Amino acid sequence: MTLRDLSWIALRTAAGVCALFVTIRGFLGAYGIEFRTDTLISALYVVLPCCSFFIFLFVRRARIELLVHALIAVGYLSAFSFLDWRTCSSFGYCTTVAATVLTTLGAKPVLAAFGVVAFSVAAMLCDDRPVAESTSHSMN
Repeated sequence: MTLRDLSWIALRTAAGVCALFVTIRGFLGAYGIEFRTDTLISALYVVLPCCSFFIFLFVRRARIELLVHALIAVGYLSAFSFLDWRTCSSFGYCTTVAATVLTTLGAKPVLAAFGVVAFSVAAMLCDDRPVAESTSHSMN
């Protein structure tokens, strides 16, 4: 086992831990959210992060997994930002949309969603096998 293999395992493990955290936070977010107001955004806020760990486990191609995790991260940031904007505008403390998005980007679940993407990119770059043979879960 080479150093490259060990770094790939460490990066995949970090991506898996981040994906698990995002999924758990998605299920916890379903507990307290009001679905009657902004039903579509609220559903996206719950469904997107809940899929993260399952995508990590069951999608075999690294590039497809990376694309789906990137869509999850951007969609989760968008839905979370929209709900944050709705909350802060109802209380009257919003400044700008960009400030709300940047504040939301600093939330741990959103950072973890983008962490999955970053660790997956790094693991894909560490993978020394040809693309045709490469899958996200095989180590030979």
